[in-house]
Amino acid sequence: MGLLKIFSILLILIFPMAEIGRIQFSNGVAVSLNDFFLIGLIIAYIIYFFRQKKIATLKKSFLLKPLVLFSAIALISLLLNIFNLTIDRFLISFLYLVRFVSYGLLYFIFKEFNSKFRLKINYAMLFSGSMVVLLGFVQYFFYPSLRNLYYLGWDEHLYRLFSSFLDPNFVGAFLAIFFIYTVNFTRGYLKKKEKLKILGMGMLSTLTLVALYLTYSRSALIMLIVSVVVYLYLINKKKFIVLILFLVLLSVFILPKSFQTEGTNFLRATSSEARVQTLQESLKVIQKSPVYGIGFNAYRYSENQLGLISGPNWEVSHGGAGSDNSFLFVLATTGVIGFIAYLYLLFKIFSLRNNNLKGGNQFRIVLISSLAGLIVNSLFINSLFYVFILEWIWILAAFTESN
Repeated sequence: MGLLKIFSILLILIFPMAEIGRIQFSNGVAVSLNDFFLIGLIIAYIIYFFRQKKIATLKKSFLLKPLVLFSAIALISLLLNIFNLTIDRFLISFLYLVRFVSYGLLYFIFKEFNSKFRLKINYAMLFSGSMVVLLGFVQYFFYPSLRNLYYLGWDEHLYRLFSSFLDPNFVGAFLAIFFIYTVNFTRGYLKKKEKLKILGMGMLSTLTLVALYLTYSRSALIMLIVSVVVYLYLINKKKFIVLILFLVLLSVFILPKSFQTEGTNFLRATSSEARVQTLQESLKVIQKSPVYGIGFNAYRYSENQLGLISGPNWEVSHGGAGSDNSFLFVLATTGVIGFIAYLYLLFKIFSLRNNNLKGGNQFRIVLISSLAGLIVNSLFINSLFYVFILEWIWILAAFTESN
């Protein structure tokens, strides 16, 4: 258990590196420092699992069946498309599935920890999230563009906060989750009347909101609104919902903008038109194999075969890795069968709140409100399969069930 605890803390502490610690290969494969520490954590868990004979505990896990079911269907879908892919492309696609399953294992791993160690993990997550916010402000003022990394497949994102995620939309989604996380901490300190901690968490929550605003990400803003509304509903503060909605929407129009560019305009049309185009492309990919899909995750290769993406950087371009809509991505890569299985998985995660848990479970409140916002967010970006967001969701799910 000691090794398991060490690697779990290290995984969370390395989290703020995000895409900065990314190693990109020419064939489209990329690994991060986060992935390396996750491998160490999984190895430690396997050793612990067999030493402690945890098979009975594993079988009782609430999300075991839906997670295995979707993963199995994703694998079968890929195998059924094996003759449509070269060996190297099949292996690369398979690695994406391995990564998805690996992050899903975090749910089983973090369920093993007792309440005392979970508290330490919570503080570690609070630290890591704060570092993402801090790095975001440093980046915003001193590194306002990713133009020099365009050859690696990154967009420019001029004068927008993208932090160590190197993408304003994904970091915006994370900041929305982290905001709910900090607000829940603040609420706990308010109950205990710990003034200094209330002040500190209040400042962190405010800075997180400002950072989210500076991403100029509309999908993140919509996610924030949904998550806050659900959170207020769950804690029975419904009378504040209208006020919060008004203040958030008002901020879009009255807060000053340092630079006027297409990316910092909340009413911009260019990115909206691009999303419509990618959605149309997704529908073309879905039509290739609507029942069992084109293989998880062979999306990029299918787009290339259809002539939807090309050029010297098509294998490393982040825009070609998947659909901008997570649900269309699932439908395209695993078909109707996988889509139903994935909806079942999401339903079971939401059902964790009814799994012998009382209404006061704070992890449940944070998980449900965060996931509700994330699902809406995933209609605009593929956030449900973004590993740095998956990491937080699986940990919250683990703590919700074991609390």
